[in-house]
Formats: sequence, C-alpha cells, structure tokens
Amino acid sequence: MMRISIKRLRPGMIIGKCIFSSDGQFLLGNDVVLNTNYINRLRKIGIDSIYVKSSLQEEVAIPETVSEETRQQSLIAVKKALNSVQLNEKININEMRTMAKAIVDEVILNGRTLVHLNDIRTHDDYTFSHSVNVCILATVLGLGLGYNEARLRELALGGLLHDLGKMIVPAEILNKPGKLTNDEMVVVQRHSESGFEILRHQHDMPLLASHIAFQHHEKFDGSGYPRGLAKDEIHEYARIVAIADVYDALISDRSYRPGMLPHQAYEILHASANTHFDEEILRVFFKYIAIYPIGTLVQLNNEQIGIVTEIFPNLQARPVVTIIIDKYGNLVKPNEVVNLTEQLSLFISKVIDEEELFKLDKSFLSKLILTK
Repeated sequence: MMRISIKRLRPGMIIGKCIFSSDGQFLLGNDVVLNTNYINRLRKIGIDSIYVKSSLQEEVAIPETVSEETRQQSLIAVKKALNSVQLNEKININEMRTMAKAIVDEVILNGRTLVHLNDIRTHDDYTFSHSVNVCILATVLGLGLGYNEARLRELALGGLLHDLGKMIVPAEILNKPGKLTNDEMVVVQRHSESGFEILRHQHDMPLLASHIAFQHHEKFDGSGYPRGLAKDEIHEYARIVAIADVYDALISDRSYRPGMLPHQAYEILHASANTHFDEEILRVFFKYIAIYPIGTLVQLNNEQIGIVTEIFPNLQARPVVTIIIDKYGNLVKPNEVVNLTEQLSLFISKVIDEEELFKLDKSFLSKLILTK
C-alpha cells in the first residue's frame, strides 16, 4: 500500500484504504478500482492524497493504533463539539469523555504498537482530524511515560479539544495560504486563551485538561504564547500535546503544501529539543513514532531500493526492507529481504519521495502500483 497524491492517480489504480468524509460518511472502499469520475470527485471534495495498492500489499499491511471505526466516531464527536462553539452552545463533554475513553482503551490494548498515522483528510476537516490525531499521539506518549488510565483519559480529553478556540478565528485567517500579518497573527494566537475560557466554563470538564488548550503553544525555553511560560511552568499535559500538535501538523497535507515525510518531521522536532519541546518527553515520543512507516520506499547506502515491511521498536532506523531494485537498477525477482538489524554495514541513505518514485522506469512502477 502506497500513498499517492491526487495529481498522480490514474484510472485502474486500486484503493488500498477506505476513504471517509468529515462526517464519517463512507465514500470509497478498499479494493475499489479508480475511474476518471472517482478521481475528479476526490479532487473536488479537497482530498490531496489516498492509499493505493501495491503488489506487496499483504507484506506491508499498516498496523493501527486506533481502529478506523473509533477514529471516525471521534472525528464526528470533535466536529460536533467545535461546531457547538461556533453556535455559542454548550459542548457535550460526556460525549467527548466517551470518545477519549475509547481511544485510551484501544491505545492500551495495542500496547507498544508503533504509530503509523495514515488517515485521509479533506481540506475542510483538517482541524477535526488533526484534533483526533493529536489525541492519539498524546495518549500513546502518556502511556510511554507511565500514566495510569485516569490520567490518560484526562490527557486524551484535553487533546481532543486542544484547538477548540480556533473556531472563533475567522476562516479566511485560519486557512490563509501565505504568511500572516502581525495583526492576523495576534488573532490566531488568541485561540489558546479563547479555548481555555470556553472549556473552563463547561460542566464536567477537568481544569487540567482545559489547561492543554491554554498552554499547548507555550515553548520550553519561554518563547511561546500566550504567557511565555517555560520548563515546568508549563503543565506536563501541555508539553506532551505541544509535541503531538506540531508533529501531526508537519506530516499533514494542507491546501497550500503537501505534508512532510515522517523522517523529515522527526528532524525538525529533534532540532527543537529544549527550545520548543521538553527533550525528555520528546525522547519518549520518538520511541513510539514510526520514522520510516511500513510501506515507505527507501534507498540503501549500496544503492538498492526497497520497501519497509517491518519495524522494530527502539531500532526504528534499522527496519526490515524488501528489496525491489538492485544496485544496477534491475528489478529483483524474487524480492530479497534485508534485515538492517543484522546487516550492520547497510543503512537507509534516503527516502524515495513521490517525485522520485514517478521518475522510475514504468516496469518498476507496475511492480509497485497495482492496476486493473
């Protein structure tokens, strides 16, 4: 299964992961063969990329930290909550607690499974999907830090609602593709205080969970907003969500730019340790996030090209790679499997991005991307 941008889709490609609308409505299912009408429809509703099947489909099944059903139910609940803010209505905190519990339960059940964020979003539902992903990432991180179930639920609830205040920001500012003016930046930055004020007046909303909305843009060195808090002045929940928030934003497709690859986002976060982020918490985060997610196309230092098919926790930089192209540029038949934890002289030299992928010989593409 490979993620391909809308501009690269061609009739005959086969969908590898179900596609839903922001209302949780089923759009297109796994195994559906794309045609021109489907592709145009996906483009029209603002989806930037989807997963299509490859000939190695069975070998590269991507594990889920949280089921698609729970993710969609959570997305619908977040959308209802955030829309309530726009209508100046009370938020159904009990419903949000129920979804936070469901996410916590599944994260605990799946234990130490590495996170491979692989949801498909439209432009319009970015804020809702982002909130769910931040919740999942924060919950995984909280589990890694040894939180008990009660603390995980509180953290998850705050993660789901951390961007609540953005619903007060005018859409033309929030979705502006270019650089914000100073005045526009001030408006955007108010969302932290606005979200906190809304949440702390909601019945049954824990105050510490509300502080996640207030503090998730504070930075470890004191250069953040709204109050310029530093280090332990920032509640640990907010320090956790700050990491999850930035990571998901970096890897997400937006209307004005494609998402970064996970290893690129990793480098940016790593460079911000002890300035933007708490280095100790960041170190735990990296243990649970797949730097090279299953299905990633990579080149090794011996110039062989392959697909990541298995990852080992704590040894993420040395996954199992199924070689498909040898160092001479020939298609490998049958595929050779290389375990980088055993082949210590080999390492990943680069990730093959989509631009490079579609420059490969058509015979290689036909090996990677199934068509009918």
